Amino acid sequence: AEWRDKAQAALADLEELDLRDLRSVVGSAESGARDEESRAMATELREALTRRVESDHAKWLAELAQVLTDGRTVRALRLSSRPPKAGAPLPADIGSRLIASAAESLTSETAQDRWITVLGAVAFSPVRQQVVPQSLPAEPNEALLAEVTKLSTRTPEIAKLFGIEPTEAPR
Repeated sequence: AEWRDKAQAALADLEELDLRDLRSVVGSAESGARDEESRAMATELREALTRRVESDHAKWLAELAQVLTDGRTVRALRLSSRPPKAGAPLPADIGSRLIASAAESLTSETAQDRWITVLGAVAFSPVRQQVVPQSLPAEPNEALLAEVTKLSTRTPEIAKLFGIEPTEAPR
């Protein structure tokens, strides 16, 4: 009865319902959908989830491409780290544009505060292993070195360019 209530509420609000909530209801359908009517509701919810994920994924890719076109590198990097469709790889063209944009943002002329911001966004992006800065700051300040050290396990190649050995990930 509890699952059925959640399923009916989800069906009534399919387009506005958060994807995580919809996934939760669909995931619990195995144990909650026991009769024919409940199984039909579960099937309808699964189909709705598939449609929503595909739609949200297409919107995400379009937004990512637009943000890159607008030159908003940090926003693009942060957006790339939160795909609506788990496990879906970035298309090669968007990935290469993201890598190039991030590399262009990491130069010796870039302010060190900006370096910290871009590096933080790169560290959680799916392209973090491919980003190679165009050049390093001549004299990195302590804040930048601390950030490079902190993110060294996520961006080991960038850390090595600064002469910092990647630290062990905490257990």
